[in-house]
Amino acid sequence: MGADVAERIVPRAQDALASQRLCTFIYNSSEVSNGTFSTPNYPGVYPRDTECHYLFYGRSNEKIYIEFAYFDVEGVPPCLSDTASDYVEFSNFRTVDRKIPRHCGNLRPTKIESDADFFRVSFKSNDKFDGTGFEAFYQFRNNPVHRSSPATALLSLVLLWLLVADH
Repeated sequence: MGADVAERIVPRAQDALASQRLCTFIYNSSEVSNGTFSTPNYPGVYPRDTECHYLFYGRSNEKIYIEFAYFDVEGVPPCLSDTASDYVEFSNFRTVDRKIPRHCGNLRPTKIESDADFFRVSFKSNDKFDGTGFEAFYQFRNNPVHRSSPATALLSLVLLWLLVADH
């Protein structure tokens, strides 16, 4: 973690989950275009009963690319609560998105690419077993869809109009 990260670790409200900890890490492309992120205490054992969110904010013309260098999150795929699995979850939204399935175990996820300029990685551990967690590399890159110049965009509209007008 470096200067590009806003880190917040706070205990949850005083309820049945009072022992669970919540952490949020924020990565902005306007500050740093690439770097690494990891589970708390990596390369040591991650804490139990922890939920961490890694939020990536790119510019409107950027996507986020993530590649895991190491992955050891206790669990049995498909990483559901009935298997008492810890897991890592991915989303192109601030809420849950099932486009990319939950991941647990010790096989690294494949390279991941966001759909747009926001991406969320969530890590959740329970109170059952431990793992050493993960370390991943992230990079903000220009989204090829947004690379067209105004002249190219105008030409595309003219060609589309000609195709439609011809039929």
